[in-house]
Amino acid sequence: MRIGIIGAGMMGLAVARRVALTGTAVLLADRSVARARRVAAEASAGAPGCVLATTMAAALRSEVVFLALRLPESLELARRQPHVLRGRAVVDLSVPERTDPLSSAVRQLVCVAPEARWVKALTTADAGALHRGATEGHPVDVFVASDDDRAKVVVVELFDRSGVRAFDAGGLDNAWILEGMGRLGQEVGERLGLSESWSFKFMPSW
Repeated sequence: MRIGIIGAGMMGLAVARRVALTGTAVLLADRSVARARRVAAEASAGAPGCVLATTMAAALRSEVVFLALRLPESLELARRQPHVLRGRAVVDLSVPERTDPLSSAVRQLVCVAPEARWVKALTTADAGALHRGATEGHPVDVFVASDDDRAKVVVVELFDRSGVRAFDAGGLDNAWILEGMGRLGQEVGERLGLSESWSFKFMPSW
């Protein structure tokens, strides 16, 4: 399987690192070719998988595509490339300032490119925690929501193999909750003046 990542910011780096740790090939694209090359080298250092800086077109042809972008940029890409995204598992990582059950970021993307297999994930931990894979000695938890069960299973299994712990978070109706958790984490982190990263932890009593 080949993974594509659009966006070589901090979250793009974190996702590329986690995927590279599974031994999977990653194609990373960014508007800045120099940044994509730098991040690709950092993400793949010492990992069994490889991260290659490439073009947007090549990354979008991957079986699973992660949009490590702000919502307006993801919407712009989806409007320009709906035919390319058709049938692909596409993971939205954005945490917009405000959404509600009917207008979560991923629901807006569904309206633009309805034939993609949309997934919402990676909103409940910041890039630093995801890159390290652990917070205070505990694996980072990743919550994955999608109306497409096959796409959801692929993403859950991918992150489980990377050393973090992934959970099935239901359908896309829960995406706005995951986005709200992301906003809450960011706000609490700012209020506490955290110098380190943060993540939410699910602790069942089994």
